[in-house]
Amino acid sequence: MGRIPEEDVARVRDATDVVALISESVVLKQKGRLHWGLCPFHGEKTPSFKVDPATQLWHCFGCGEGGDVFGFLMRRENLEFPEAVRVLAERERIDIAEEEAGAPRSYRERLVAACEATAAFYHHELTHSRTPEATAAREYLSARGFSIDVARRFTLGYAPGRGALVRHLRAEGFTAAEIVDANLGYRRDGGAGGGSDGAGGGVTDRFYERVMFPIRDLHGRVIAFGGRVVGAGEPKYLNSSDTPVFHKSANVYSIERAKDAIVAEGVAVVVEGYTDVIALHEAGITNVVATLGTALTRQHMRLLGRFATKVVYLFDGDEAGMRAAARAVEFIDAAVAGGPGKRELDLTVALLPDGLDPADLVAKRGADAMREVIAGAEPLLRFAIEQRLSTHDLATPEGRARALRDTAQVVAPVKHTILGQDYANHLADRLRVDYATARKAIEEARPPARGAEDPEDDAGETAAVAEEHLDAAMRAERALVGIVVHSPHLREGARRLLEGGLFADPIARLLLDTACDASSSATDDEIYRAVAERDPRAANVLSGLLVDAPTSEDVDSIARDLVIRLKDSALERQIREHKVRHKELEATGDSAAADEEFRKVVALQAEREELRRGAMPIEVEVWGFE
Repeated sequence: MGRIPEEDVARVRDATDVVALISESVVLKQKGRLHWGLCPFHGEKTPSFKVDPATQLWHCFGCGEGGDVFGFLMRRENLEFPEAVRVLAERERIDIAEEEAGAPRSYRERLVAACEATAAFYHHELTHSRTPEATAAREYLSARGFSIDVARRFTLGYAPGRGALVRHLRAEGFTAAEIVDANLGYRRDGGAGGGSDGAGGGVTDRFYERVMFPIRDLHGRVIAFGGRVVGAGEPKYLNSSDTPVFHKSANVYSIERAKDAIVAEGVAVVVEGYTDVIALHEAGITNVVATLGTALTRQHMRLLGRFATKVVYLFDGDEAGMRAAARAVEFIDAAVAGGPGKRELDLTVALLPDGLDPADLVAKRGADAMREVIAGAEPLLRFAIEQRLSTHDLATPEGRARALRDTAQVVAPVKHTILGQDYANHLADRLRVDYATARKAIEEARPPARGAEDPEDDAGETAAVAEEHLDAAMRAERALVGIVVHSPHLREGARRLLEGGLFADPIARLLLDTACDASSSATDDEIYRAVAERDPRAANVLSGLLVDAPTSEDVDSIARDLVIRLKDSALERQIREHKVRHKELEATGDSAAADEEFRKVVALQAEREELRRGAMPIEVEVWGFE
C-alpha cells in the first residue's frame, strides 16, 4: 500500500469528531466536559470509558486502552493504521494522496470491485437464467427451504463455469491478473496471477456449477466466495483461497449482518455452514456467523471478541461434529480465564441433539428449540474435561489415574489462574482424589499441542493492555506528567526533575522526556502521536492522563503538591536504602561506615520533615525555578 502523507492524516484527524465516531457504537452520556460510556473493548457494568472532545482522545480506565480517532477505529474494526485513515477519510469526504509503496491501494480496490461484479453476475445467473443447471441450483435452495426472496436477501448466486465469468469480467474492464489475484479464475497453464494478459489471458473460471455464497467484510464489501456443488461432485464445498483482500483464518461468513445483533446480545454463535447461517437468520436468530472451511482460529476469536462477550461454538451432533468439538480444546489458554486488562470472552460449546444440523433443527423443531440449545451451551473448559473423562473407566483406580493425567493437560494452560484452581477442585471431586493430588498433576502436565492451521496467529495477537497496580508515588508521577503535557511553561522545571532522578516509573520518564522535547506550541494530540511512535503502551497511559487531566486553572499549585509528594517518596526510598545499608555494615562490624550511613539516614529524615512542614522552598529546591 502507499504511504499517506502526514498532512492528509492530520486533515482527516481534525475533521473527525471523536464523540460522534465513538457514539456510533457506544452509548455516551455527557458529564461535565467528558463523555462517559461502557467500554466496547472489555466487559464492564460500570462506565469507565471516557471521551474528551477537547483533546479528541478517549481512554478506558478499566482495561487501559486509549488513543485518538484512528486508534479507536483500529481497535473496533481490527484495522491497520493506513486502513483506519482511509475509512475515516471516506467518511468525512476527504481526498487523500498516497505515495506508491508495495501493492497500491487502488489495486486492492480493483480486486474488491471484481468480487462485487462477480457477486452481481452470479446472482443474476441464479435469479434469471433458464438453463437446466441454474434451475437445478434454484431447486437445491428450495429443498433447503430457501425461496428466491431469501436468495435475494443474501445475494446468493450460481456459477455456470465454462469461462462465462471471465468473459463477463473482461467485458467489464478487469484484467486477467486482477481476476486471478482475486481468486475468481485461474490460468489454464498454471502460471502466476501477474504478468501480461495476452489474448484472453489464458484464464478460466475458478467456480463452476455451484451455488455461490458471497463472503463480505465488516463493511459489507464482497471479498471472496464459497461454492456448494449442485448434484454430485467433489469437493462438496469450495472456498476462495487467501488473496490480498481476504484471509479465511480471519474472516467469518455474514459478520456484516450479524455484528449488530452480536453487540446487542453480547453473544456470537458460530456454526459450520453457510446454509446454517441463513436458516438461523431467517428464523430470527441473527447473531450467527460461520467459519470459512477452516476450524475456528484465534484470529476469528479476536474478531468476534470485538463485538461479543460470549462465543457459542455450535457443533452438529453427528460423529464429525463431535470430533470438531473435541478439537476446540486447542482454544483453552490463559485468555479463557480473562484477567487484568483483557476483555473477558466466555468460550462455550453446544452440541445439537439427534445428529441434526442447525438448519434441520430449526426446520423440524423451530427457533425456540435452537435458542434452548444455545442457552444450554457449557463452558469450553468443562466440556473438554467431560469429553476426556468419558473416554476412561472411572470405576477403577487405574482408569481414574489415566483420566487425571489426560484431563490435567486440558487445565494446564490456565493452571496459574483462579479458573485453574476451581477446575482442580472439580477434577478432585470427579476422580475422588484430594485437591493436592489434582493440583500436582495439573502443575506437571504439558498443555495439549495446538493445531497447525494458523501458525502465525499468536505472533499477531494484540490483547488490551491494562496498567499494572500502581503505588501512590507512581500515580503521582503520571498525574504530574499529564499536567506538564497540558502546561508547556512547566516543562523546563520538569526536565530538571527528570534529570534529577525523581521519576522511578519508566513509563512516566518516557512520557515526560517526550513532552519536554516537544516545542512549546505542540498540542496534546501531537505529543500523544510522538509517544505512540515510541511506545504504544505508554500512549495508552498518556491518553488516560490527558482525558482525566485536572480542569482547574491553578495547575501550578496542583503541580507543586504533586512534586512535594514525589520528593517525599524519593526521600522515603533513600531512607530505606540507607537503613538497609546501615544494618548490613553493622553486621560486618564496620562501625565507621555504619555510623556514616546512620548520619545519612538522620539527615534525610530531617529533610523529609522539613518538606512535610512546608519549610522547604519548593520552587527553588524541587522545581529548580529561580
